[in-house]
Amino acid sequence: MANNHYEKWLIKTPIGFILIAGGIFFMYYSITKLNFREKWELYGFISAIAIAIGVLLLSHAAVHKVKSDLIKKQKIRQQSEA
Repeated sequence: MANNHYEKWLIKTPIGFILIAGGIFFMYYSITKLNFREKWELYGFISAIAIAIGVLLLSHAAVHKVKSDLIKKQKIRQQSEA
């Protein structure tokens, strides 16, 4: 039985990991491939935003996972009492 929090956790976790990995890739690309004369600031800004949003989504996903687990435990406890 999936609940709303479980579904949100399943969606936000992979997106968060992908954004963090993409941000790290853009950071690596801007450090290694671009000269200081080129627009490396744009890639640095994109990587910082991607990493920040990824961390935000992962923290939200962790909250939804805890809520989902609490709902499961509550349902199991209610079924065992009945």
